Amino acid sequence: MPARFFNVIQNYTEQNVKTLIRDVEKILETEKNLIIVPKGKTMVVGDLHGDLETLHRIINVFFREEFKTLIFLGDYVDRGAKQVEVINVLFYYKKLMPDRIVLIRGNHEDPIINRQYGFYDEVRLKFRKSREMFRDYNHAFSHLPLAAITWNRIFCVHGGIPDGLEEIRDINLLPTNQEEISDPITKQLVWNDPKENSKKFKQSSRGPGIKQFGREVFEDFIERNQIKGIIRSHEKFKNGYKSYFDEKLISIFSSQSYSKKVSAVVGVIHSEGIIDVIPI
Repeated sequence: MPARFFNVIQNYTEQNVKTLIRDVEKILETEKNLIIVPKGKTMVVGDLHGDLETLHRIINVFFREEFKTLIFLGDYVDRGAKQVEVINVLFYYKKLMPDRIVLIRGNHEDPIINRQYGFYDEVRLKFRKSREMFRDYNHAFSHLPLAAITWNRIFCVHGGIPDGLEEIRDINLLPTNQEEISDPITKQLVWNDPKENSKKFKQSSRGPGIKQFGREVFEDFIERNQIKGIIRSHEKFKNGYKSYFDEKLISIFSSQSYSKKVSAVVGVIHSEGIIDVIPI
């Protein structure tokens, strides 16, 4: 199945892509901001940033090793060479297997960001009605869920925990359909970073409204919500991942678009609840 589609996508017309976006948007409209992931072997993927080669490997492993669910943590576009192809492949599989493919929103699924960091330029190069297609993609992005919680209470999110969110179920109360992310809690979910040698929330150098979260607020958040751990992305590491807070939080990165010297990894949540990080 993976190889078959990777051949088919090369022949997609502009209208085919437009129809694909519209069909996936209809599926995303039915999903809540917080996805509940059923029990079963689950793969969690970090930033892809247009890395089609790594995505191809991920899809092959997903089918070969019989995973039940595949969670992508956002940042599908910008920076890499195959941004349009990556998002089209992801949308194809979301349409094909809507209950098994989870597409979480990252900070680059926002027109303010992806107009600056490469996606807009890629769309201009590849589509005749480029402005319309750019709007279509970003309108679909606005429907992406913001987080997922697995059957064994692993919280999956692009950025991190936000200051001001008491209960994770309240993620479902956050505004939907924001193309340009303005809600403060939503912004923190896709932008915040962990800070090992800190205790509280602190202002981040990434920009206004974005924060770093320390051990004390992290421990309070996971205890209050009965969370066993967090898997997030949003930062690159040479070996592909980094653990924080006594390994209760794992940050993964799944793209080599920055450099082939950066390892791409994915997280694996086994049926019995054990979490591994594996190279891909």
